[in-house]
Amino acid sequence: MILYTMLPEEMIFPQDETSFSKQQTIPVEGGLLVVEDIGESQYKVIRLISSDPSQYLNDNYSPGRIIMGKPQL
Repeated sequence: MILYTMLPEEMIFPQDETSFSKQQTIPVEGGLLVVEDIGESQYKVIRLISSDPSQYLNDNYSPGRIIMGKPQL
């Protein structure tokens, strides 16, 4: 079986459910952000999912960036 996807293997076949329980997907202009709750209303950007290449140049969506405040779902 061949699976073509832009998601990493860990998202499709998770090793440990607890490592992904803190992650959530939030909509942003031009795509989706996968963020991880790191406590005290802070979220760390894990990855950007977008079909627009210019969105990947936006520093606000860089992996590892800390977002303050609770994301609105």
